[in-house]
Amino acid sequence: MDNLEQLLEEAEKQLDTARAHQLREQKFALEANQRFENNLTAFKKYYPQIYKEITQLKLRDDFCIHVTESGHGNFFMQGKDVPLYGNNPIEQVKAQVDKYTKSANFSRTNYFDTQEWESNDERIHVRYMHKLVRSLHFQEDNKLPCLTELPENFPTCLIFGIGLGYHIPQLLEKHQFDYLFICEPDLELFYASLFCINWFSIIEQIDKQNGCLFLHLGVSYEDFFSQVFAIGEDIGAFSIINSFCYQHYPSDDVNKMIKSFFDNYYQVHQGFGFYNDAITGLSHALHNVNQKANFLMSSAITRDAIQDVPVFVVGNGPSLDKAIPVLKKYQNQAIILAAGTAFQSLCKAGIKADFHVLVERPKITYDIQLDIAPEDGYSDVNLLAVDVIYPDLLPLYKWVGLGLKGPEASSALLQRESTLKYGRSIVNLPCCGPMVSNTASSFAACLGFKDIYLFGVDNGYLESGETHSKLSIYNDDNFKARFKTLQGANIEFEANLTQKVKATSLMAMSKSMFDKLVRALPNTNFYNVGEGAKINGAIPLTEDNVYLESRELDKESVIDEIKIGHFRTLELDNLEEKIDFDEYESLCDYLIEIGERPYTNREEAHEVLKAQQRLVYAYKKSKHRHLFHMLKGTLLYFHCPLVTLLYYYQDEQYTLAKFSECMNIWQEFLSKVKFDFRLNYLEKCDYTKDEYKRGE
Repeated sequence: MDNLEQLLEEAEKQLDTARAHQLREQKFALEANQRFENNLTAFKKYYPQIYKEITQLKLRDDFCIHVTESGHGNFFMQGKDVPLYGNNPIEQVKAQVDKYTKSANFSRTNYFDTQEWESNDERIHVRYMHKLVRSLHFQEDNKLPCLTELPENFPTCLIFGIGLGYHIPQLLEKHQFDYLFICEPDLELFYASLFCINWFSIIEQIDKQNGCLFLHLGVSYEDFFSQVFAIGEDIGAFSIINSFCYQHYPSDDVNKMIKSFFDNYYQVHQGFGFYNDAITGLSHALHNVNQKANFLMSSAITRDAIQDVPVFVVGNGPSLDKAIPVLKKYQNQAIILAAGTAFQSLCKAGIKADFHVLVERPKITYDIQLDIAPEDGYSDVNLLAVDVIYPDLLPLYKWVGLGLKGPEASSALLQRESTLKYGRSIVNLPCCGPMVSNTASSFAACLGFKDIYLFGVDNGYLESGETHSKLSIYNDDNFKARFKTLQGANIEFEANLTQKVKATSLMAMSKSMFDKLVRALPNTNFYNVGEGAKINGAIPLTEDNVYLESRELDKESVIDEIKIGHFRTLELDNLEEKIDFDEYESLCDYLIEIGERPYTNREEAHEVLKAQQRLVYAYKKSKHRHLFHMLKGTLLYFHCPLVTLLYYYQDEQYTLAKFSECMNIWQEFLSKVKFDFRLNYLEKCDYTKDEYKRGE
């Protein structure tokens, strides 16, 4: 009898448990469906592309949100037999948020160990960067305790993994960010979160706080950093330079996403440009327009005669040596673009390039070309270069065609004025830096070639230690002493064929640009020939596997087609008046005024920086876009360390004192360049190496 009563009691408890669970499910379903509809409305308003993806998503057959004992959702990821959460997801994420914020993981750069460097460079930007480095570098700083707990306000947060999203409102309840990046590789998980948390409240909260929310959903780890980097380029690198990183749940995809971010973080610090680069580039472009240079124009018709011709882009990497027989064999069946010093290497091998390609603006580019000119000079050579190229180079060549280097002050001004005058703009060469091989490849793509072969484009040093072709001028005795191999090749890249390469950060940026160019042109065939770094999307080939169909090619006709069909000289009147120096000086005055605003804590100091940043970036899409490029680069070189400084050390008073010291240097810089621009906007670069200054 006792056993029967016990069984009845247990059955009744199970029935009560089942009823309670059924009630929880009913309550959750009612709330979840309403929450889903509210979230859809919010995404339709604020993120229409995400709304479109949500409404078109095809869920797996066993998609289901389970209800926990606490009445919250739970989820089994595809292929997993363990749910994301336990019986009480809210208590679980509260503990996680508390743990991760009290012992925070920051992605940031230590600008405070930077040593001063020797330099005779007297340019304004360099002088003031010296002052900034001196101010930031104090040995005693290394002994100060750093922030380990997440402050209430912090510049940037990267959340890796949404799960069902329960941690996000918990985190935002106690902390505020200017830039919030949320990344979720599993689109189904994000879809499930629409039933579980109030995304509409999160979006509205961030909007009211004047923050920025970026959602990276269903993105692969290969594409994730490219997306974040593009945002950094668009709104400023200060948006990702100092980040609190939060991983919600472990998975292979999330782990790869995190690794991708940290492996590529070095890219955030590069390619800013700076004031002197900008003013020099503008000066050179104005001189080049005045001497009737030919510019690559958009909307040109690409002839079939060009599309059907292969083009060889030749760099000066070690793999060029093995490619010389192939280049000799097919030199009359392809157009050859020689990047930088590869031109001289090809000359030594008896191969005539159809176009020499140059990109650097300093006077040293001109000095070197004179020093290493072939015996008969460049009078029968065609040059492809960029708008900012040193103007004295142009008369050396038979013919010169220029594209826009962008993002540059000169490029923005010429693009605006050419569009107003001709109804179409000069071509802004995509992915054309930082190396001249990038420029050559960008030209090849913009000219309409559909089969682009890359030779000697290694983007790294081979394990054997070779850095350039044996034919390179860098191996000549008189150049070895002047130009030393770049140090710091510590980034390893997958091999294009068999040998992995080590790259400097500059080479790594070059490879990244090749990846982007190839990805942007799916209908163009890129062949990466020989050893070197793998280029994503390019077809790897050994030299022996390069094969071109035998055909009669009238190269001169193709070259003429390129020149006539794609380039024109510009008749742009009163360009100097279009610069608008008064507007520029007004911008500098306003920036200086903002910088003088008082602050008593980190957040107020950061508000001053944000006000300056948003003022400069407001010019990015204005008719004065060239003025944005005048100041953007040096602003980033100052503001990235300043933002980091504000949230690096625990001692707030010390931080503010150091910040004030650095801020004064930035303000002084602004006062200097306010007057310098009008006075020196036509001055050509005079920067070269001491050897050339002495005429050696």
